[in-house]
Amino acid sequence: MAASVWKGTIVLSLVSIPVRLYAAARSERTYVHQIHKECNTRLRQPLFCPHCNRFVERNEVVKGYEFDEGQYVLVEEKEIKKLAATSSRTLEIVAFTKLEEIDPIFFDSSYFCIAEDSGKKAYQLLTKVLEDTGTVGIGTLLMHRRDYTVFLRPY
Repeated sequence: MAASVWKGTIVLSLVSIPVRLYAAARSERTYVHQIHKECNTRLRQPLFCPHCNRFVERNEVVKGYEFDEGQYVLVEEKEIKKLAATSSRTLEIVAFTKLEEIDPIFFDSSYFCIAEDSGKKAYQLLTKVLEDTGTVGIGTLLMHRRDYTVFLRPY
């Protein structure tokens, strides 16, 4: 079986359900590139600067976001660490709504949620209630240093 991308607990009031998330589909992501500090040229692997025509050391590398072709906004590692949150092991359901009330533009990535053995009965009950009422759970999740709003729906 594929490796899980997140392991934690669905929390709904006083009920906790241990689960794992597996990637089903993903959208395109934003990437930062390794940039040569001296000339602001994107580096290739192994760390070679085509502008300076030489290999560079790790201490000469900074991260950068490409906003226009060949143009980068440089970002220091300490700035990234300052903004980054630590991952959480809790997916907290905060509300319920009908699926048709959610605009699909908010759907970014899809994951399969599978309950651990100790939480299978509670998870089956939750998915049965969601299915019978035609609702989805809206929750919050901190995964891979990013905050997400999630929609938990039976499938």
